[in-house]
Amino acid sequence: MLPPYSTRLPPMGQNCKELSSIKFHLSKKIQPSTAMSSKRQSHDMQDTMEHPDSNKRPRVATDPSSPLCTACQTLNVDAGFKDAFSAYQLKSRLESAQQGICKAFDGTYFYNDAIFVHRFGVRLAHPSQCPLCTFFRELRVQPDKHERFKLLAFRSSDSWLFRADRLRDVLKEGGLPGHRDRVFMVVVPDLEGIPPGGYEPRWLDHDIPSTGAIYRHSVEDEFRGDDEMDLLDVRELGEKADVEKMREWLDCCRNSHGDSCKRQASNEPIVRGFRLIDCFKDNDTPVVEEKAWGTEYVALSYVWGSTPEDLQDWPKTVLDAIETTKRLGFQYLWVDRCCINQSDMDEKSYLISRMTTIYEAAAFTIVAAAGSGASHGLPGIGNTPRLPQPKYYLDSGSKLLSMMRDPRRDILESPYWTRGWTYQEGVLSNRHIVFTDSQIYWECRCMAIHESTVMPIVHMPQTDEENSDWVMADFMLTGIFKSDAYSGGSSHDQDDLVIYQDETYRLDHGFPVNEQVTVRTQMRGLNEHIREFSKRQLSRDTDTLPAFQGIIGLYEQAKEIYLLHGLPMWIGNIYGAASGAQLTFALTVSSWYHRAGPDHFMFVSEACPRKNHLPSWTWAGWSGVVTWRAPPSLEHCAYMSDLIKSTTRSLVWAADIYLSSPAHPSPNRLLGSGTALSDRLTREVPTLLEIKNPFVLNSFARVLDIEKQWSWVKYVGRPGREQRSSQQCDWDAKWYRIGRRLSCIGMSVAMTGKEWTDKHRSGELVSVLVFAGKYHENEHGTARFLTVRRVASSPERWERIGTLYLIIPFLGKCHDTSGLFRKIPASRQNRAIVIQ
Repeated sequence: MLPPYSTRLPPMGQNCKELSSIKFHLSKKIQPSTAMSSKRQSHDMQDTMEHPDSNKRPRVATDPSSPLCTACQTLNVDAGFKDAFSAYQLKSRLESAQQGICKAFDGTYFYNDAIFVHRFGVRLAHPSQCPLCTFFRELRVQPDKHERFKLLAFRSSDSWLFRADRLRDVLKEGGLPGHRDRVFMVVVPDLEGIPPGGYEPRWLDHDIPSTGAIYRHSVEDEFRGDDEMDLLDVRELGEKADVEKMREWLDCCRNSHGDSCKRQASNEPIVRGFRLIDCFKDNDTPVVEEKAWGTEYVALSYVWGSTPEDLQDWPKTVLDAIETTKRLGFQYLWVDRCCINQSDMDEKSYLISRMTTIYEAAAFTIVAAAGSGASHGLPGIGNTPRLPQPKYYLDSGSKLLSMMRDPRRDILESPYWTRGWTYQEGVLSNRHIVFTDSQIYWECRCMAIHESTVMPIVHMPQTDEENSDWVMADFMLTGIFKSDAYSGGSSHDQDDLVIYQDETYRLDHGFPVNEQVTVRTQMRGLNEHIREFSKRQLSRDTDTLPAFQGIIGLYEQAKEIYLLHGLPMWIGNIYGAASGAQLTFALTVSSWYHRAGPDHFMFVSEACPRKNHLPSWTWAGWSGVVTWRAPPSLEHCAYMSDLIKSTTRSLVWAADIYLSSPAHPSPNRLLGSGTALSDRLTREVPTLLEIKNPFVLNSFARVLDIEKQWSWVKYVGRPGREQRSSQQCDWDAKWYRIGRRLSCIGMSVAMTGKEWTDKHRSGELVSVLVFAGKYHENEHGTARFLTVRRVASSPERWERIGTLYLIIPFLGKCHDTSGLFRKIPASRQNRAIVIQ
């Protein structure tokens, strides 16, 4: 049973009559409070423009004594909301509510289907005494980039919280009966070349969530008296966090999501050192007690901080978490600093190795995403203040309310999101109650919602079975604490999905259902985990793998996926390959490289510090942002999953790799499969990678390719809307050839392209072929090299400092590796290269 504020969509395939008969309920509507009246003052009308229909209205006389500027005195916001709503109703009747994407004279892409309301000119560029200008100024999109702004109106169904095409299909089928669309407004840049009702595609999904939409609560709403509910509205927030709302979200999750939100990676109990804070004991100092594993508890995820206040035994964030736990009706709380004996290194190491179990077994996790240390507290709990919600009272009695920044943005830009240890805590937790500086946010494996929104919590069944668990509908925006199960949303074609670029972060629509968890999604999840974790900061280099241990624990149930020092390989069978482990490890070790910026360049050289306690051939042995992307759009996860799933023999080759460690100095070939191989790797923990009789790059000159103009197709536009192909290059327009092959170089040490060539010629650098193969979907292929240099302290050993990626063309007629090697500029050498 779902609680009364939740909405369920029936399984796909039920007819429209059945869809229409489903009864829906919303949480209690917001009632507008008594309005405050305001007087008006004069202001220069330059650079302002009335509503398009203002010539039909009598001119408003200005009042010199009003606190409002002259322009704001003539701005009828109530009429703007009403007219915008009428305009959208007319568009719907004419079936022209959505227009295609357009291109301005300067190359800017835009949509032109918003309702223009008002032009501010430059009056929001500087602080003002006008309270309405101050309200709008606070909610500008891209405030630091522009001076001129305008006020646009959108339908609620256009919000970033929904995917338009999927929501539209549900509405057409009668999937949300009794729900009414309404309008919201935003203050966006007024750009030359874009018409009054135009807006850039990224604004609705990327920039407006950073400021928040504006909704109007009118006196008319209070007396409307109909049975229809709003598809989306804003809630007026108080100074205190809404504990009752947290409890409703928790009840919804427990009643609807079944086992999906209480999944555990390990059923092995915590056998020692399991302690909990008893939140019900009314002592001056909280009480920590040893408890039996299986006791219900809440966990806390937070940033420790470094100030004296942060390092107290019981800092404010911990005390506020105790209060929150108690008010939600739970007795016990787990906090690392209090529940782990920090002086017992053996016990501490054991508990750190069990973080997967500790955080997944918690009833939910309180996430402190506000402040930079444990002394900040949880905003809205106790005496920890929250940022006020922007609001403005109109003379009519209506109230303008900001939906505020989407809390996902606050979390992604918080100090919490920069720390290494908090990464696995957020990912491993099945349920999160997140405290930001302005509001609370809920995210579990099947639902994401925040305090400032009033909306139906729409669910759909995971399967067609009668007792199926439910998951948030695929037109609803998902969360940011993504587990191993998915990356890329709930698309039903996960195995065909390609994500074209490394985004700072990616928000998707729709939570995946269980049957969508494929090899590709798991591999993509691993790639994304490593990329995101590599951005985080750690106080000690030696914490790298321990702080990532919980993520590795997620894959312990996937017996055929094994991570060696954080590098994923497939230890199951692959059709036509002697060893899946050797093949996939060679692909993985040669696929990652460092790229700190968002741009894709064909020669990347980052100055990344080494972590000498770990091998150079794993990303964990360096401090730097990791990417797995090869030009133009190849994902490591896609290529590996294609190899694993192939039902025909693949044209691939991998170097003959041997692994060893100081404790087991005799090199062992990376052959075998299954638990025997994983047990051996776990027992021996190899750190040395040896390639015998290697193929070594024999052409070093980087020649600029001037015969052909290379460009990559890139799509612009919102998900679910018309998109257009753009010739804007995602990768470098300038390509260099090495040995007549198009090349991409990624280095973890700083050097120029000329230095790269010169050091290869002198023998200071060597590039060793590790993997080569043909793609499954086209006639091209790849050759991947590790670029290594000698270790000064051990001249017989090398360290990996980069990769070389070559595109091998026209392999359609190649039937074996001999044809492949004829196209690769490499020659075999009679020696061994040992990489530490």
